[in-house]
Amino acid sequence: MIEPVWLSLKCSFLSAILSLPWGIFWGWVLARKQFKGKLFVQTILYIPLVLPPVLTGYFLLIIFSKNSFLGKFLVDLFHVRFVLDWKGVVLAACVVSAPFMIQMVKSAVEQVDVRFEMAARSLGANFWKVFWTITFPLSWPGIVGGFFLVFARSIGEFGATIILAGNIPGKTQTIPIAIYSKVHLGQDAAMIPLIFCSVLFAYAGLALSHWIGQVKR
Repeated sequence: MIEPVWLSLKCSFLSAILSLPWGIFWGWVLARKQFKGKLFVQTILYIPLVLPPVLTGYFLLIIFSKNSFLGKFLVDLFHVRFVLDWKGVVLAACVVSAPFMIQMVKSAVEQVDVRFEMAARSLGANFWKVFWTITFPLSWPGIVGGFFLVFARSIGEFGATIILAGNIPGKTQTIPIAIYSKVHLGQDAAMIPLIFCSVLFAYAGLALSHWIGQVKR
């Protein structure tokens, strides 16, 4: 039981970490910029929320398989592979969960009064100074809340993970996949600790996300 739990915690945490720069960038862009094709870009960024996760996993499998250009490039040059590997668990969870981070950041940045940013720019502050001294301090609850929301979603990720990373005990078998395996083996009693851990971690991540998101700036 320990291996699926540890793997899920590790991969969910890494997924949340990796979603931060992606989510902060696109969340800020969607909140502050107007450009042609914005609706198209936003829809593409959010589409993992509504696609069947197994389809997302299939797309990732095509993109990162050893026969694809990108997959072959990563293996040959960096010895990094995602198919049937724990790194695939992280990638699948990140792709499926990242839209939550984008939405949380977007909502947080939209609540920052743009007049504060404009005043700072009028005093000579550049983009990065404005972001780190005004935008980020005023929107951090949404960003941190998004981190825990991605963590909670990653804990429960199943469909994309099993397609890309497979079901290899001790290597890619996360809590949901371990539960799936035990259901098919009729090992109901062995599922109970895994179910408990899954509910506990998901609840904790979701509760932290809501609590931090409500922190007054």
